[in-house]
Amino acid sequence: MSNIWTIVKKELKRFFTDPRMIIGLVLPGVLIFVIYNLMGNISMEKIAPTITDFTVYVENEPTEFQSFLNKDGWNINKNKENLSKDKIIDKIKDKEADLYIIYEEDFYQKMLAYDIDTGKMAPNIEIYYNSTSESSNLFYSYYLEILNQYESNISNKFDINRDLDIKYDVAKKEDTTIQIISMMLPFLLMAFLFSGAMGVCSESVAGEKERGTIATLLITPTKRSHIAIGKILSLGITSLVSALVSFLGLMLSLPKLMGTDFSFQAYGLSTILLMLVLIVMTVLLFTTLLTIVSTFAKSVKEATSYAIPLMMIVLLVGITNFMSTTATSNKLLYIIPIYNIVQCLIGVFSITIDPVSFLICITSNIVYIGLGVFLLTKMFNNERVIFNR
Repeated sequence: MSNIWTIVKKELKRFFTDPRMIIGLVLPGVLIFVIYNLMGNISMEKIAPTITDFTVYVENEPTEFQSFLNKDGWNINKNKENLSKDKIIDKIKDKEADLYIIYEEDFYQKMLAYDIDTGKMAPNIEIYYNSTSESSNLFYSYYLEILNQYESNISNKFDINRDLDIKYDVAKKEDTTIQIISMMLPFLLMAFLFSGAMGVCSESVAGEKERGTIATLLITPTKRSHIAIGKILSLGITSLVSALVSFLGLMLSLPKLMGTDFSFQAYGLSTILLMLVLIVMTVLLFTTLLTIVSTFAKSVKEATSYAIPLMMIVLLVGITNFMSTTATSNKLLYIIPIYNIVQCLIGVFSITIDPVSFLICITSNIVYIGLGVFLLTKMFNNERVIFNR
């Protein structure tokens, strides 16, 4: 029993007297607390919509229901244009209008006279909307809730969107594709890029320390800064190949996975080029961070343990794109590393990218990569770091 206790004390002492071990034990919990608090604040901002202007077309609206289109803080424009049904629906498809509400003629009188026991159909309300438009979806949810509350008070006197053969959600196939992609792919792409970089970078410098080959590399006449840049570029290319293969497999499988309504026709060459720029920039940033971690670590195992908190940050920040399919308009947020890339990916995939925000993101990440190369050069010049002294 005393031998067991001796081993326990030895192992506990090893864990709790080594600053590196303490960082590895405590950092994940601290990061979870900080990031989830930030995500909570962001989600609360997303829950409170900032949209206040809506365009609505209404036919045969009962006088008794006119108050339904009044809401404090909202500017609801009841359009008076004399357009055909098809043209109004096209406006909703193109996100130029938010809702098209059609009441049956003499709806209110029919509703009051309706008796469910007769077996006849109740008077119907048709509501056309676009689920890929944030304003249309928001107003549709609001108006549907108002009607459902009213109906519950009068014992099922009317129907809403009764005809199942009519597609009341008039979202275009391309818009549906854009919504799905801008919601899913930023997170998945960040996960693929980081896992690809982590697989090769954790072994890059820490592995050479374990094998004893790092000294041979450093005694060459090559500048330490050149070694750092060479490491990052070579690891970046390797990581990029790994990530792109995974990403290509995902993209090719999406049409089968999502069904016949899924199409990539909404994306052109410019979107692909912007995405490639972001992918290259992201890989270089991840490679720089993970190479610094690998240089700091004593072994590959230790480097991997340090990389896990970084992976948690990337994945948790990536999850923020599920809260909205539109990128933030706050340009200051495009200075924040990793988060700015996620927002740019959302903007690119949703075809709403702001050129100024994109430029801020790319410029700031180039600065971060440069600072990382500078730090890596300093680490290569420090024998205590390189030789674990």
